[in-house]
Amino acid sequence: MSEEDTKPQEETNSEETVADNFMNSINMAFNLGVAAHQSSGQSKSVVEIATELGNQIYQNFAQAYGGEINESFLKANTEYFLQIALMGYIIPGVCAFDNDFKQRLFDLVYARARENQQKQAEGGSQGGSRIIT
Repeated sequence: MSEEDTKPQEETNSEETVADNFMNSINMAFNLGVAAHQSSGQSKSVVEIATELGNQIYQNFAQAYGGEINESFLKANTEYFLQIALMGYIIPGVCAFDNDFKQRLFDLVYARARENQQKQAEGGSQGGSRIIT
């Protein structure tokens, strides 16, 4: 088997790994919000939770990527994953759990992220930043 024969498979595996990692990040952010909902009993305002979750997400990114990426990139990704975490905080308070709904929501979030990354790859602007995957 030549190197050319293995290259498409390697690219596919790499794309799948990135997709899996991104879906895991979406799931972790959402579950962070669900955990905040459960621990607070939704007794805190969305503003209070947004501040707490935003700080926590930012610290996680800064610890993992702080020296490798600039501040505006950290803040943009914090904002993006904070929005997902806030859905995890709010949704359990306004509707019953439905695994199909959760999966569909994640699929839609991932589809939007792919659209945004594709636009950036084509030269479009999304605020000068991209999502950490």
